[in-house]
Amino acid sequence: MKAPAAYLALPQQTRAIVLMTVSAVAYALTFVTVRELSETFSVYMLVMLRAAIGTAILLPWLYRSGIGVLRTSQAKLYGFRVILVYTGNLCWFYALAKMALADATALSFLIPVFTAIILAVWMREHLSGPRIAALSLGLAGALIVIRPGFAEIGLATIGMLYTTVAYGGATASTRVLTYKDDPSVVVFYMFALNLPLALGPGIYHWTPPSASDWLLIGAFALLSLYSQIYMTRALALAEAVVVMPTFYLQLPLAAMFGFFLFGQVPEIWLIPGAALIIGGSYYSLWSEARRRRAEKERETST
Repeated sequence: MKAPAAYLALPQQTRAIVLMTVSAVAYALTFVTVRELSETFSVYMLVMLRAAIGTAILLPWLYRSGIGVLRTSQAKLYGFRVILVYTGNLCWFYALAKMALADATALSFLIPVFTAIILAVWMREHLSGPRIAALSLGLAGALIVIRPGFAEIGLATIGMLYTTVAYGGATASTRVLTYKDDPSVVVFYMFALNLPLALGPGIYHWTPPSASDWLLIGAFALLSLYSQIYMTRALALAEAVVVMPTFYLQLPLAAMFGFFLFGQVPEIWLIPGAALIIGGSYYSLWSEARRRRAEKERETST
C-alpha cells in the first residue's frame, strides 16, 4: 500500500518521527490486548499466534518481492536473534499479564540502554563514560520502580528485567542486520523464524478462542506487527536520538490505559524511576549521535 502523498512530502526526519509515534501508540495498545487476552490464554499460545499471524500478513509482501529477497549472509545472527526474541516475548507477555502496565512499560525503556552497551561490546568499542552513566541511571531508575526490600519482587518483575536484556540484544542484532538486509526482510524473519520455536508450546497450551476472542487476537497480532514495522522504518529513516523521544509516549499511554481499563493506579515512585530510566536511555542515544557526528567531521576535515 502506497503511503499518502502528504506524508511523503514531509522531510525525512519528520516522517521518521511520525512513524515512531504510530509505533509507540501501537505498542501501548498491544500491551492492552496482551493484558486482556492473558486472562484467558497462555503466554505460549499468544506468542505462537503473534508469530503465525505476523508471518501470514507478511506473505503477500514476500510473494510480490519474490523468495530471492530472503537471501542473506547473516543466517547465524538471525538464529541468535530469534532465541532472544522468543524468550523475551514469553517473559514480556507474562510481565504484562501480572504487573501494572505502566511499571512494565517503564522498565522496558531499559532496552535502549542495554542495546547501546551490547553494541559497544559487540563492536569492541570502548565503554565510554556516557554509556556507563546511562546504564547507571537506568538501573537506579529500575530500582526505584521495583523498590526491592519495600515491595515484593515476583517472577513477573524478574521476567521483565530479563526481557530488557534479551530485547537489548535483539535490538542490537536488528541494527546490525539492517546494515546489509532490507528492513522488511529483517521484520519478516523475526516473525517467520519465531514460529517453529513457538509452535510446540503454543499448541500444547492451546485454548479454543471464541469469535470475539479472535477479533481481539487479530487486533493484537496487527498491532504487534505494525509496531515493529513502523519502529524499524523510523530507525532506518533517522537516528535514534531524533525519534526515540516520541517512543517514550508509551508510558503515559500505558498508564492511562491501565487506569481506565484495568483500574491500575500508578504509584508515585513510578515518576522519578521512569525519569531516570528515560533520561539514561536518551542520554546514551544523544552521546552516541554526538560521537558519530564528531567522527564524520574528523573524516571530512582530513
